[in-house]
Amino acid sequence: MQVDLRNLTCPEPVLRTKRLFDDPEVNQVQALVDDEVSVRNLERLAKYLKATATSTKTAEGFQVRISRHANESSPSPLIAIGLQTSTAQDKTTVVFLSKDSFGEGDEEFSRTLLNLFLQTFFETGQKPQAILMANSGVKLMAKNSPVLKVLEDFHSAGVEVAACGLCVDYYGLKDDVPANQITNMFAICEYLAAADKVLTP
Repeated sequence: MQVDLRNLTCPEPVLRTKRLFDDPEVNQVQALVDDEVSVRNLERLAKYLKATATSTKTAEGFQVRISRHANESSPSPLIAIGLQTSTAQDKTTVVFLSKDSFGEGDEEFSRTLLNLFLQTFFETGQKPQAILMANSGVKLMAKNSPVLKVLEDFHSAGVEVAACGLCVDYYGLKDDVPANQITNMFAICEYLAAADKVLTP
């Protein structure tokens, strides 16, 4: 099955592709998308489906082929988005940052507090499964962000650090955020739904 997903805002390409795979009779979808971010989002979806994704660049954009494996059961949400399932001793924690400050109050002080929170969280050795950013929270990934260094430290330590692609576009940060750290609302919802604990400072 072929589908043209160009000129759609995130996460619509992922959602439309998933709806196609909701039909058990559909074993393969060839999707035409605009850019590499959309390619990566569809590759994440392929993980969710326990499917294989391959992509090629064409004159029209990027062609992504997702092929379902035969007799595969649905994965757990954590495995689908690249995480390991938790055990009783290893609870899954996700940090969700929907703004670029800590709580309410003076803007500059609130941003300082958020930096302090993340620095303290990192230095105490606590390791969340993911740090997700949406809305103005994606500003934390800007090149001039005072929080960027600690986010990079978390990422280097194996924590998934990802920003909502639609929000990145809205705030004009596409050149600042690495493509492999741009995600979509479908994946964010999966992270939050699967977590044992969600922290939203």
